[in-house]
Amino acid sequence: MSLFKVSALTSALVLASMAAFPAIANQTDGSLNYQQQRINFDISTASFKEVLTQFSHVAGVQLFVKDEAVIGLSAQSLKGQYQAAVALDILLDNTGLIAVWKSPNAVIVKKKQSSAKSIETYAAPQAALSNQKVQPTEVIQVSGSRTQLGLSSISKQATFITGEELESRFGTNENLAQILGKVIPGMAPSSQTMTNFGLTLRGRNLLVLIDGVPLNTNRNVSRDLFNLTSSVIDSMEVVRGGNAIYGSGATGGVMYITTKAARDDGLQTRIKINSSLTELNSDGIGYDIGQSITGQHEDLAYRVDFDSQSRGASYDANGDRLAPEPSQGDLFDTQSYSIFGKLAYALDNHQSVETSLLWFDAQQDTDYASDPSVAQLPLLSVPAKVRKGLELEEQNQANNLVFNAAYQHNDFFGQLLNSQVYYRDYQTRFYPFDGRPYAGWANLGQVHLDTEVFGARLLLSKQQAEHRISYGIDINEEKTSMPITAYDPNIFDQSEGLVFKSIGDKTFMPETKTGSLGAFAQYTYTFDFGLKFDGGIRYESVDVSFDDFTTLGPQSAVAGGELNYSDTLFNLSVDYQISESFGAYVAFNQGFELPDVGLQLRYANEKFTIGDSKLKPVTSDNAEIGLRYLDENTTFDVALFRSTSDQGRVKTDGFGWKLRRDEEVIEGVEVELQHWLTDSLQMSVFAALISGEEKVEAAEDWRDMNGFRIPPFKSGFSLDYQYDNINFYGQINYVGAEDYRIDGKDSFGRHNVDSYITLDLSARIHFSDSLVEVALENATNNEYFPLYSQLLRSGNNTSHIPAKGAELRVSYQLNW
Repeated sequence: MSLFKVSALTSALVLASMAAFPAIANQTDGSLNYQQQRINFDISTASFKEVLTQFSHVAGVQLFVKDEAVIGLSAQSLKGQYQAAVALDILLDNTGLIAVWKSPNAVIVKKKQSSAKSIETYAAPQAALSNQKVQPTEVIQVSGSRTQLGLSSISKQATFITGEELESRFGTNENLAQILGKVIPGMAPSSQTMTNFGLTLRGRNLLVLIDGVPLNTNRNVSRDLFNLTSSVIDSMEVVRGGNAIYGSGATGGVMYITTKAARDDGLQTRIKINSSLTELNSDGIGYDIGQSITGQHEDLAYRVDFDSQSRGASYDANGDRLAPEPSQGDLFDTQSYSIFGKLAYALDNHQSVETSLLWFDAQQDTDYASDPSVAQLPLLSVPAKVRKGLELEEQNQANNLVFNAAYQHNDFFGQLLNSQVYYRDYQTRFYPFDGRPYAGWANLGQVHLDTEVFGARLLLSKQQAEHRISYGIDINEEKTSMPITAYDPNIFDQSEGLVFKSIGDKTFMPETKTGSLGAFAQYTYTFDFGLKFDGGIRYESVDVSFDDFTTLGPQSAVAGGELNYSDTLFNLSVDYQISESFGAYVAFNQGFELPDVGLQLRYANEKFTIGDSKLKPVTSDNAEIGLRYLDENTTFDVALFRSTSDQGRVKTDGFGWKLRRDEEVIEGVEVELQHWLTDSLQMSVFAALISGEEKVEAAEDWRDMNGFRIPPFKSGFSLDYQYDNINFYGQINYVGAEDYRIDGKDSFGRHNVDSYITLDLSARIHFSDSLVEVALENATNNEYFPLYSQLLRSGNNTSHIPAKGAELRVSYQLNW
């Protein structure tokens, strides 16, 4: 995609925005959450209720407060650019009131209680879920002018998680994938490995972004959630349901990760130690050490985070060391480092710029390998076994470098302007695979992916009376190659699969260039009687090209080529606020996903031409109907959804030539409930049931989809208790049984899986400048096999890996 084309489109959009809307001073609007947006506040001193009303109008949030809570209070004026949560925190300073955010669109203001001391003193304000109970309230402002499109759309089911909540969940879980699999309805359970393969959302792929930068690659290697450390995360939003808000990759939904802001939070030191409780030895001990340095000088704020993490071995409920996962990789005996830096500068009352740099590196160094002897035994009859003596110089690894620069103007000819440019350099390496029996491989080799991405986004949005319009462009240029490191097969065989001696690199997938350009527009009209109409359109154009190359296995000479395709996608929703607490919606969204070009190319033959290939995008049509209830004590959501696609993802059988695209239909229901049982005790419940069918190419009949796409019934129950400065948390998760076999026959992702239950516990104590946490993962030491292990990713018992037994984690955090 030429720079001329990009510049012309960008200029045209900006000029169109100037002509379309006259300048209206201080008229702001929320929009796609590319960054946490700052709003221009100009609130004058008045009664406290009037001040909160002004805040609600400007920020566009629903605000609940009791009259008796604000009687006799006065508030200071507020002028300048702030995020909504920060602005409200300033207004509440020294009033004896706290803000309890139910979502980015709804907040409750209530009196502080002694049981809320720890939250009040040490928790930074967050525009997300809170764990504080509320008293009977009166609505000051039911609807506001500012609602976030897409990621926080009122017509979508979304899960909001604050950084503090994530840190608490990390006390009982090893990685981000495990946390999400336990708290998000519609998301499959995690694998406990180094992959999010099978971690589908509503049966389809999930698009992961960090501050607007996509972590997915066109050659999907399913490691998107293993490229950063949790300490840099400020909040997360997971929107369930296919959409094209950010372009390709979100046929199942979007996960938007917002990193911590550059602001003066002082210094923070973090230490965490974990150990297996079923086998106490030095191999099973891991640690995390981190340091944060923040500050602000006039209009310039900064943040720097350093983290080091060491992961040892894991042991099952019987104290046996878990075997490595040979198919997708694992994190046993891994050392990782992370450096994160962010600068933010306010140019004036209307403009701000922000730059950030993230570097993450994880390297495995283990002496243990999976025992291949179990592969010869009947499926699921024995667990995977471990053996010592591995000699492999480069093992599982991931290296992620992300640079991001953003600019915001909140009065650009009467509009809000958001723009960003980003760069990503990413490499990852897998465990070697013996592909000699397969024609497409014919080698003993280790795959590694090299990806370089450049991108830019431009968004303009405008609110005028009942109307809101947002529009912009997204540009993404990706260059990806996938070589393999080949190993001497004789030395490998003589060592019985333990010694790998490199004989050089070979081409597996040629360097492939993928350029995409998306242009979109979204319109919202809000009626006076609680009805809202929202509709949008997105045009996506994609160019794919590669040079001549020779295939790995049969050594076929394949001519290079270029493919161009485009698509136009639509979304439409109608939302009705039935009463102060009840609301309902109907929504239709189309998702878009680029085909996995690399999967097709690496199995090509000399007759392959890209124009005749199956390289067409996956477009999903997603219909959803939902009901929600929100009052001062209870939040309840239920959603019914249906997702269809004429052509699913490209599939390969037996690491060979057979490739196909299947027609798919996925349906499901999700239910969530949060309720305060007492002033200090909160209960949360969720459940999700999904079904999926596919019609194989040239087949007449439909059949059930496999377990890597459609998870079994899943539910969760948690209790969160706050007493003074002590918090206790317990969570139970249930994954149901399911028989994925066809006519009783086992095949890839099609096995009869058993149900299992897990229990995680944690206790946190806040002191004046520190925090101590003690947590237990799998607290009952339940002996089971996770869903991923029962589905046998490798196709044999080497993937039949038991779950970890009980693990203890102790952490300490000091705020200087």
